[in-house]
Amino acid sequence: MPYNAGSSPAGGAIMNPDPCPICGRPNFHPSDHHLVPKSRGGKDTLTICRDCHHAAHLLFSNKELERTYNTVEALLGHPEMARMVAFIKRQDPGGKVRFPALRRGNGGKLRPVHSW
Repeated sequence: MPYNAGSSPAGGAIMNPDPCPICGRPNFHPSDHHLVPKSRGGKDTLTICRDCHHAAHLLFSNKELERTYNTVEALLGHPEMARMVAFIKRQDPGGKVRFPALRRGNGGKLRPVHSW
């Protein structure tokens, strides 16, 4: 269900901003995500919310973003990213999502320290 409080996170009345193309929430905190990281020669950006941007860089290295996860479809196709996006969708778009602590397990895969 879309968040529609009719006001900004700071309390001033505003129209809802465009939704984040990854989580679909109103994008109160836009962030330009380089589909291919700048450090890997990327120039094209996609405006996504701060929380989805943080999740993408938490889960993937710049090399992985360049080679494999350089589209919205590819990002959402990864099971851990899809799980994080489902978590983000349930959060207030005006706030800041706190992600669970993660650590790399066998094979370099991220594993939650605690279940969420």
